[in-house]
Amino acid sequence: MTRRSGRPTIDGACVAATGGVLTLPLIRSVIAAKVASPVPLRNQILAFVSVISGVPALLSVEAEDAASHVVLVPVAYCAVTDRLVQVESRLTDTQAVLWRRKLTRFHEFSFTILVVSLADDTPTYETQDRTYARPYLPDACRPFVIPIVAASLRALVAHVRPWLIYRVTKSRYPPEKALRKDLFLTRTLEDEGYALIETGSDPWDRRFWILSRALTG
Repeated sequence: MTRRSGRPTIDGACVAATGGVLTLPLIRSVIAAKVASPVPLRNQILAFVSVISGVPALLSVEAEDAASHVVLVPVAYCAVTDRLVQVESRLTDTQAVLWRRKLTRFHEFSFTILVVSLADDTPTYETQDRTYARPYLPDACRPFVIPIVAASLRALVAHVRPWLIYRVTKSRYPPEKALRKDLFLTRTLEDEGYALIETGSDPWDRRFWILSRALTG
């Protein structure tokens, strides 16, 4: 698995995709075949090519520490800079006071775009902002990002079985268009047996959702 820090590696279980398993040599060979001509220097940051053709058939849930479980899915690769783009979905067991209901323990779900140097020569770049993530996500893989997040969420929920799940937007006053993915993820959880018990805006004007499995038996 390619991690946030330390020298990254890849194993097939974590990069399995529809139609076969993506390994690092295979990714590099596929990209080399697609890039028929040298990439101009001014376009190097955009030289990312999709390494998926759909939602992966196999997802690996790993415990990062005692509190967090993650699913990492490679979606794009840049042969010029030897960097891999991954969608990280994370479920974190959080012990804190959730201001709205005065809950003291819940699981928070979030997802992030990671850009990892396979040569380990540049720091990992991560963002939850769609604008900043866009240059690293080629058109061919972009439609699969949210479905991958939804599939990862289902895998995490099946593995961890949390009672309460909290989600919150990272931006204030998110526009309705930006909330479509959040509504999709809410429906994903409802399909897994969770009930939406509250939604609204927090004190920082971010939208939030609280879902419970306890109400569904």
